Amino acid sequence: MTPTTGTPPTNPSSPASPSSPTAGVLTLARTEARRLLLHPALLASLVLCVGLWVYDTVFGPAAYPVLHDEARFLQVQLLLPAAGTFLAVHLAVLRPARDGTDAWFEALVLEPWQRVAAHLLAVLPVAGAVAVLAGARITWLALLPGAVSAPAAAELATGPAAVLLAGVLAVLVATLIRSVAAGPITLGILGIATVVGALFPFSGRRWWGLIAIEDEMRDLLPSGLAHRPAGLHVLYLVLLAVGLGAAALLRSGLRGRTVTAVVALALAGALTAGAAQSRPEPGAVTAAGERAVNSPSGEQRCVRRESVTYCAFPEYLDRHRQWSEVVDGILRWVPDEAKERRYTVRQHIVSLVKSGGLAQITIPVDNWAADDRRAGTEGAVVAGSAWGNDGDYANDATIGFAAAFAQHVTAAGRAPNTTGTSTRVCGGQSLVTLWLAAQATPETASALRSRMSRSFGGAVGFGTLTTVDAERGDAEAVLRLLERPTEETGARIKRSWNELTDPATTSQQAAQLLGISAPAPEQGAGEDALCAGN
Repeated sequence: MTPTTGTPPTNPSSPASPSSPTAGVLTLARTEARRLLLHPALLASLVLCVGLWVYDTVFGPAAYPVLHDEARFLQVQLLLPAAGTFLAVHLAVLRPARDGTDAWFEALVLEPWQRVAAHLLAVLPVAGAVAVLAGARITWLALLPGAVSAPAAAELATGPAAVLLAGVLAVLVATLIRSVAAGPITLGILGIATVVGALFPFSGRRWWGLIAIEDEMRDLLPSGLAHRPAGLHVLYLVLLAVGLGAAALLRSGLRGRTVTAVVALALAGALTAGAAQSRPEPGAVTAAGERAVNSPSGEQRCVRRESVTYCAFPEYLDRHRQWSEVVDGILRWVPDEAKERRYTVRQHIVSLVKSGGLAQITIPVDNWAADDRRAGTEGAVVAGSAWGNDGDYANDATIGFAAAFAQHVTAAGRAPNTTGTSTRVCGGQSLVTLWLAAQATPETASALRSRMSRSFGGAVGFGTLTTVDAERGDAEAVLRLLERPTEETGARIKRSWNELTDPATTSQQAAQLLGISAPAPEQGAGEDALCAGN
């Protein structure tokens, strides 16, 4: 067996240099790129990343994606292949040291800096492959019937740019510290820095990391109000990759004013872009956000379908298709006079009062009411930005919208019993409102059951921005109604509409008309709490 260590043989007949040093570098780069793409660390990270996407597809969380937010979520998922790339590249550069063949590589026709250049070039196909995967993912989401908005190119480019920077950083670390342990340690430091940045989602300093994570507890915003300088961030990542790559070449023996200038200029450019992206939110964006929150009618577009007008921010206007499915499901079981009334649905967003890295949500319902009066849509039903059965918040938004619209229908022009952001429904109106809302679509039925499974006490609130509050006993009675044939219950509601929606009708009387056992209030709650005096 031929030994792989020791003093390398000399061969005077060997050429001192290849016919083309550039060709040698490119050949080695192609070889290293193939090795990287097949490296277990990178493959495992890609499989895990794609597995998350498959899980989302199979179990349905991504049924109603907001594409400009999905492009941002994608960056977090692409940290997995960034980590895999870092480990694979670091091990590749250290391969001679790990195998004890450093002396043998000295006999090759390529200089050390040329081998480093080949490793740097090998990262490019990996970043390109990740870009293709990211594009495939966002294309799949865009083809879903419930997709709204459009992804920003800079947001999509951030993930591949982070992969590129991770690979370049791995080359630099391996040239500075010839130790396998340095790779995982550096990767751990980067992971900790990313987590720390996520803990301060309102700090401009978070943009100095690979990605900038937002507060995921906030409501979904139109892309123009989010103030994400993604273009500057991509420039920052690319310039940093160029500067660190040039520094790795400098460290491995490449000399000259050009490489020194590239290091200086690229790092200076990265610092400039980093500082620019970290600046506070511009006043114009803040002012636009205040208008969108307090007076959204001037920023929105509207479409009309039969007796209902739907108004939303342009990026979310396609969401009216899901809203109209719910509305049609509700109006199907009401008398013609209620069906033919004019209704308006208006999308609203909320503002965040930021303080000390935290945020408090404010819901300016009085401003919303004034804006509706100015727009000629008084009493418009509030709709948020979230939708579907993807988690508790989306479930609550879905059943909340359905309950709010059904409450408007059953109120029959009477002033709602509203306090702040909550509207109370009692007696027969409560049962009819909740049943109409829940049976409208499969999503609303699932959302009602989800909300009930997470509620405690004698009253239940349905919604996110504003809520429709009902007694727990009434909501449980509606769950029993959902087990009965929809046509039967719908026919009973149509037949006894006036009596069921009369404020004087109690829940017990309504239950008899609907053919179910009367709801029993819980001790210390129920009629004595939410609906006292009704």
